Amino acid sequence: MGLTNKVDGAVVVGVDGSASSLGALDWAADQARLEDRPLTLVHVSTLGGLTSPDIDSGTISAVMHAEGRSVLQRAHARAAAHQVRDLRSDLVMDDPRRALLEASRRAHLLVVGSRGRGPVASLLLGSVGTALSQHARCPVVVRRPGAGTGAEDPDGPGVLVATDGLPHSEAAVAWACHLAALRRLPLTVVRTVFDGLPPGPVAADDPAHKDVRARLDELAARLRHHHPALEVSVWLERGLADDALVRAAAGADVVVLGAHARRSVLDLLDLDVTTSVVERAPGLVAVVPEPR
Repeated sequence: MGLTNKVDGAVVVGVDGSASSLGALDWAADQARLEDRPLTLVHVSTLGGLTSPDIDSGTISAVMHAEGRSVLQRAHARAAAHQVRDLRSDLVMDDPRRALLEASRRAHLLVVGSRGRGPVASLLLGSVGTALSQHARCPVVVRRPGAGTGAEDPDGPGVLVATDGLPHSEAAVAWACHLAALRRLPLTVVRTVFDGLPPGPVAADDPAHKDVRARLDELAARLRHHHPALEVSVWLERGLADDALVRAAAGADVVVLGAHARRSVLDLLDLDVTTSVVERAPGLVAVVPEPR
């Protein structure tokens, strides 16, 4: 049983009955309501290694279908409380990563939970959130442990978006602007530099990075011009990119990263940074693919 057209143009959230997926469901339902888009609940089951010569595969499949329907019914009741205009559900028998990656070709946004196994376990066991952040065709939001449903810190960065000043960051910055405006949150644009000095904020008058600071300020000025109602600030952080972004994420409502198609060995480094932040940052992490 594969995906139906219920995912087309929708905010799609993966549900499995876990506390993490329920938190993802709440955020996705709010997002669907704010964007006036359909919300599609997707539960993916797979037989995987559950087959046994002592148990008929049809019996196992029937049990999994029944459990999936039960999960969707509970999720549907929870989502209905968010007053989404068009609430749908889809039960799929497939590998979760394959099914949700296929959904990303037609969905507006994907939202999934994370049980927070950490980078080593995810490498060994295969993380759905990590696979989606690397290969999805639409923006993906991963709800990490520690995420709340409201503002994380009234004095925090709000929506925190990472940029490296290159064109492939533009989609992430644009999406972050849209999200911040939609949820009435401030926007913080962060860039990292590595110069061998101890990690932490780079002073505004640091002469070693005045050119980087100037380009960051120019970007902020453009964003304020195009989004006059948006509160925009900039941070320049020193350290390894993934470590600096995880530190900066503390107190943020959502951390937004860009992902782009790999064209060279250097692109693998960008992929490693994105994966590391998705696996380590607290709260909500969004990954926005480069337009293809």
